[in-house]
Amino acid sequence: MPSYRNISLALVGSARDLLRDGADVVVRQRATKELVARNTRIERPLERYLSVPIRNNDVVAQFAESIWVLAGRDDIAWLTRYLPRAPQFSDDGAVWRGAYGPRLRNWQGVDQIDAVRRLLLADRSSRQAVMSIFDPARDYGPSKDIPCNNWISWIIREDRLHMSAALRSNDVWWGFSGVNAFEWSMLHEMLAFWVGAEVGQADYHAMSFHLYSDHYARAERAAAGFHGLSPYDFGVERAAFATPWERFGPAAERWFELEARISARPDAEIGSFGAVDDPLLDSGLTLIHVASGHTHWSAERLAATLAALPAADWVVALYDRLAPHYPGLTDAVPQGPIADFFAARIRGSSDMIDHVRAAIKRLHTEKDRAYGGAWKKRGERVSIQPNIARKVDRLHTLAETGAGLEGESALDTAVDLVVYVEKYRLYLAQQLPPGGLLSLDAAVTLEGEEAGFGHLIDTMDLAPRTRPLADTVADLNDAFDACWKGAENGEPVESRLARANALSGYAAELLALLVHGDRQTLAAFLRNWSPA
Repeated sequence: MPSYRNISLALVGSARDLLRDGADVVVRQRATKELVARNTRIERPLERYLSVPIRNNDVVAQFAESIWVLAGRDDIAWLTRYLPRAPQFSDDGAVWRGAYGPRLRNWQGVDQIDAVRRLLLADRSSRQAVMSIFDPARDYGPSKDIPCNNWISWIIREDRLHMSAALRSNDVWWGFSGVNAFEWSMLHEMLAFWVGAEVGQADYHAMSFHLYSDHYARAERAAAGFHGLSPYDFGVERAAFATPWERFGPAAERWFELEARISARPDAEIGSFGAVDDPLLDSGLTLIHVASGHTHWSAERLAATLAALPAADWVVALYDRLAPHYPGLTDAVPQGPIADFFAARIRGSSDMIDHVRAAIKRLHTEKDRAYGGAWKKRGERVSIQPNIARKVDRLHTLAETGAGLEGESALDTAVDLVVYVEKYRLYLAQQLPPGGLLSLDAAVTLEGEEAGFGHLIDTMDLAPRTRPLADTVADLNDAFDACWKGAENGEPVESRLARANALSGYAAELLALLVHGDRQTLAAFLRNWSPA
């Protein structure tokens, strides 16, 4: 099962998988890429705010629809203020007949949220905490609105509340990342608070997990250009839910009352109508107030309003939503963690390969300073090639079994491999006349190993690649075997260098695949090794 830290990484990883592995399926005359029976795990569902710029996410609509669901509503009139296309999915223009809210809060008189709450309070080991959404009595007939989310199950293990949702159909762009992960993370947080547990993982099983052709181009851009970072890497705060069950009904009523006042007077000062006195619910009101009020404010007032808000995830989402309309809005953000995130995101999205090259050279410099010439102390067959062999074998095992080393990513191993292979090439070339590795007119020579290594890294081809990783690792393994046999058989240095050059090409291809394919791991590597 693909597992991701948060929804941002899940969206990008899922889009990449759909574009690469999805079957071409036409449904109701619309082309899709589809994965059947896809399971997706979100490890930290409370990191609910998307930070994928190409997605152009509407965080206000997400929050509004989520609270509408959790309050048990199905009326279209209110929802249309935040989802103008909502009537298109209604049979009568008045309600969503498949709305999740009434089914969760009043299924033939049963409030399923309360029922699960009471069940888990009575028996923390229970395996019976289930909420049903699909209704066989109603949902086999023709309708514009058949629920996509059909069933949610809950279980407490090791004092963590885990959630599992089953869906008949899930569009990764508008459904999964658009609202489902957000709304169920809110329910997850609330239910965990009510039963006194920590929030655990969230698993989604979608029979049809798909991407519509309308979104292919944007999904490709998201997969190729995602910076691998989220605000949560930089210590932003969260607005936590803190309302007891007995007060949730009145709190929800109060929320909608305040939302109506804000909608009627968006030009008013933030907080002037009062509060629910719940951090999560009040953050939603501020989201709505700023998003509706900025059209009545000056750019200066908007900047000052945002500057007065906490360094929280939902504030990052507001900046992201409004920045395209206000050039320079994120240039001087006063909240430190938010400013750090935006700065890192810019670095991670531009000149990324230059940062990778600089980080590899820094890693080489520091390790060379620590270990000196130990890497070649006992020669090619005893010291140099065994160092390379360990990395090649580790990557081969990873490609075959998926099992890596704890604390060391595939990217870490690939970088180490590149370092050893390039040093090996330098070692061999230094035994030959000039021109064997670096051209005679190169700006550096082999006399200074640091300069020669830097030149090889700077000229290495790290452009995006398309071959499957397993194929690249197989060729890498074969190329190293050839190097090993060449040294074992005492081949001339020229021949051994030619074999090492082939090995270098496959090592670079593998590194490029990992650099462009896993921005989260890349971001961690750059944080550790980028020059200060």
